Amino acid sequence: MTTPKPNRPLKRETLADRVSADITERILSQELPGGTALPTEPELAESYGVSRSVIRDATRLLAARGLVEIHHGKGVFVTSSQREGFADALLLALRRDNATAWDGEEFIDRLHLLAVSLATANATDEEIDRIDDLGKAFLDALDSTENISSALDIEEAVQAAQTANFRVRMAVFEATHNKVIQHLAEPLLSLRRLRLLDFTQILETLEDREGIEALRKGDHDFHAALMTCLRSRDPKRAFTTLWKHIQFQLPPEAMETLKNTPIGESPHIVLSSPLPESLLEQMKRSSDG
Repeated sequence: MTTPKPNRPLKRETLADRVSADITERILSQELPGGTALPTEPELAESYGVSRSVIRDATRLLAARGLVEIHHGKGVFVTSSQREGFADALLLALRRDNATAWDGEEFIDRLHLLAVSLATANATDEEIDRIDDLGKAFLDALDSTENISSALDIEEAVQAAQTANFRVRMAVFEATHNKVIQHLAEPLLSLRRLRLLDFTQILETLEDREGIEALRKGDHDFHAALMTCLRSRDPKRAFTTLWKHIQFQLPPEAMETLKNTPIGESPHIVLSSPLPESLLEQMKRSSDG
C-alpha cells in the first residue's frame, strides 16, 4: 500500500513558534489581559528554558500578530484590542480586491438590519435607552441644518450629523453582544464616515430644498421605527419594519461616485440633481405607513 504524501511540506515548528503559541494561549485565555507587561527577556528565557534569541523571535511573532507591542526601553506589553489591527487588515484586503465605497455602503446597510434584530433580543434596557439618547442627539444635529442657506455651512453641519449618526450605529452594533459583528462594524462605519456631500448646486431651487427636508424627515421616521423595533423585543420586526427605510435609491450621481471611489478614500459627492420622484414617493409611503 502506498503511503500518502502531504500536498505541501509540513511546517517545522521552531522553539520560537512553541513559545509564541504558549504565550498566545495565555493572552487569549485572559491570563495575560490587555495592558499587561510580559516578563523581561531573561525571565522568559529562564522560564521556558530557551535562549534569549528564541524569546526575541517569539516576541516578534507575537508583535506581527498584533498581540503585543514592543516599547523600546520599557518592555513588551499585551495589546488592549485587536480591532485596530483587524481594521487595517480588512481595509488592505478590500483594497487589493478593488472594493469600492459602494461595496461598503451596501453591506453596512444590510448588516445594520441584522444588528438591530440581534439587539432586540440581546440589548439591555440601559443600552436601548442610550441608543435612543444618541439618536435624539443625531436628529438635533440634523435639524440644525434647517435654516442654513450656505452650502458650505450645510456641508459642515451634515458632517457633524454624520459623526452623531456614527455613534448611534456603533451603539446598536455594540448592543448585539456579538463579537464578530462588533469587529466588522467599527472599521466599515469609519470608512462610511469619509464621504463629503456637496450641496452647492441643488440649493439653487426650492424643489431641491424640499428634497433635503424630505431626507431629514426620513431620518426622524427611521429613528422612531428603530426604537419601536428595539423596545418590541421582537427580532423579526427589524426586517419587516426597517427594510422600507433603507431601500431608497440615492441620486444617480451619488451612486456613481461611490461606485468609482476605492474603499478607504473619501467620496466627494456633488449632488447635482433633485431627489428622484420615486425616492420621495417611497419616503412618503414609509412615513404614512
